[in-house]
Amino acid sequence: MIPRKLPPLPPIRDLIRVYGLSADQKFSQNFILDKNVTDTIAQHAKISVKDDLVVEVGPGPGLLTRSILDAGARRVVVIEKDSRFVPTLKQLSEASDQRLKFIMGDMLELDHSEIFKTALSIPNTFPVVSTLEDESSQDQEQEQEGSAMGNSAASGSSWQAMDINNSTIRLLGNLPFGVASPLLIQWLKMMSLQQGIFHANNKVSMTLMFQKEVAERIVAPPNHPQRSRLSVMAQALCDVKMSYKLSAGVFVPKPKVDAAVVHFEKKAEPLMPGSLEKLEDVARFYFNKRRKTMGHNTNRMAKAAPELRPILDEWIAEGGWDMNMRTQEVSTEQFCALARRLDREQIKIPLT
Repeated sequence: MIPRKLPPLPPIRDLIRVYGLSADQKFSQNFILDKNVTDTIAQHAKISVKDDLVVEVGPGPGLLTRSILDAGARRVVVIEKDSRFVPTLKQLSEASDQRLKFIMGDMLELDHSEIFKTALSIPNTFPVVSTLEDESSQDQEQEQEGSAMGNSAASGSSWQAMDINNSTIRLLGNLPFGVASPLLIQWLKMMSLQQGIFHANNKVSMTLMFQKEVAERIVAPPNHPQRSRLSVMAQALCDVKMSYKLSAGVFVPKPKVDAAVVHFEKKAEPLMPGSLEKLEDVARFYFNKRRKTMGHNTNRMAKAAPELRPILDEWIAEGGWDMNMRTQEVSTEQFCALARRLDREQIKIPLT
C-alpha cells in the first residue's frame, strides 16, 4: 500500500501570482514550474514508500515537494529560509494528510536534531491507496481472520515509528546556486563524521541540483578538464552520477546557465574514513596549481612545510604517484592514500 496522492491543487503559477512570490535574487531563487520536470527529479532520487524520511532543502513554492509526496513519501520535512512561502507550504501540508512538515531556517546553520524532532511529529497513520497486490493479500487475510483487518487496511494504514539512528533517508534540493557548493561540502563533512542525519546506521542518499558546471566538477573522473577538489571530496565518500540535465529555460526567472541533478550514494567502504579535513587540505593545495606536475607541487609542499619532506620522500619512493602527472590526472584513491598518511602524522598542510 502507498499513501494516497495529493488532491487537486492550484497551479504553482497561480500561487506565485496570488501570494506575490517573485523570485528573490537575495536567495538566488529560480523556480521550476513544470511538474514533469520535478517528477523526473523525484524519480532519479529513487523515492519509495519504504523510505523512512525525505528531507528537501529550499522547496520554494513547493512543486518538487508535490512530486516527492506523489512519489509515495510518507514522511517529508522541508527546510525553507524565505518566510514568504509559509502559506503555500501550510496548504501543502494540509493537503498531504500531514505527511509534510516544514522548518523555517537556514540549512547551513540548522541543528539536524530539529529535522528528526519534526519528522517524529508526523503521524504514523494516514489514508492509503490499495494496490492489486494489497487487495489480494487482504482477501486472504479476510478469509482467515474475518473482514475487520480488510476494512481497516482499506481506509488507512500505519507504519513503524521512525528510528532516527537506523533509517533510510533521501536528501533532495533544488539548491540556490549561490550556496550549493558550501552546502554540499558541509554535508560531505557531516557524512564523513557520521553526524546529524548522516548517523552511522542511517542510509542516506542525496539528489541535488547544481549549476551544470559545478555538477560536472563533482562527477569529473581523472583526466577530465573539470576535475577539482570537489570531485575528490565527493568521490571519496560517494558514488556520484549526473542523472538529469536541465536547460536554463525550465527555470523562472531564466538563469544565465544550465543546471544538472547529481545523485550521491554513500560508498559501503569510503576511501577516506573519518574526517575529510586532511583530504580537503591536500586536494586544495594541489588543485591550486592544477596545471603543474605532481613533482612540482609535491616539492612546493615540502618547501612550504619542511616537516613533511621525509613523509613525501617516502611517499614518492613507494610510487605514490607518477611525478610527471598533472593534478587532474590523479585518482581519488591516490589523493586519499596521501591524506590518510599525513593525517596519521598530524601535520598541518599549507594552504597555498
